[in-house]
Amino acid sequence: MIRKSLRLVVFVLVLGLILLPASALGHGEAPDRFFAPETLAEFDGVEEAAYVAYRGRIFDVSDAFEDGTHAGHEAGQDLTEEVYEAGHGPDVLEDREVIGYYLQYVLTKEDLAEYDGSDNPPFVAVDNIIYDASDVFEEGTHAGHEAGQDLSEEFHGRHGEENLEAMPVVGVLVAYELTEEELAEYDGREGRNAFVAVDGIIYDVTERFADGTHGGHEAGQDLSEVIGAAGHSRTVLSNYYPVVGVLVE
Repeated sequence: MIRKSLRLVVFVLVLGLILLPASALGHGEAPDRFFAPETLAEFDGVEEAAYVAYRGRIFDVSDAFEDGTHAGHEAGQDLTEEVYEAGHGPDVLEDREVIGYYLQYVLTKEDLAEYDGSDNPPFVAVDNIIYDASDVFEEGTHAGHEAGQDLSEEFHGRHGEENLEAMPVVGVLVAYELTEEELAEYDGREGRNAFVAVDGIIYDVTERFADGTHGGHEAGQDLSEVIGAAGHSRTVLSNYYPVVGVLVE
């Protein structure tokens, strides 16, 4: 499930954030899409392309997963453990382009601070991508830097991309943590941004919700129950709308 701070948050469908372009196993040119399990599951190689997750990175394996399966494994899932158990390593995916990231956590900077390596694993953020730095940040520190922080400037200034490549991606850093009442203020009217929530994740739909409405739906609401009824799939969200926050009680 997507975790917010120490509490479990309703799991999600996810999509693009505010990052940069795309590369292999690395971070250098980062993809602009994020996938939660529900989103990834729709890319099962049957009606959509076949995607799989490995160490927090999403790969298009459509050419290898005929009818959505390969060597007994199904597309649309996180296959990190299966790859290890099969004796494979990153080399089986190194020639493939990373097209997105797999979400387990959606955190604000305040939430991220709790993952400092003491009571929680040491996480760090670089360009809004959150990494599990457990193998690098012993006791929550590394080269004078502390876990639980946004270290974008430090990594760009001193570290090579190989340091990020070695870390699993676990989530995304967001700006908003809103209740349903607060979400309602982002209704897209009178120049305000238009946000909607789906399965606990908040998306910026300003560009598509003219005057706060789109397809009969209004911005500023939790649209979890109506997205399927509207004939949309999670693939639509992952293609168009940036993730900007998490919905809380």
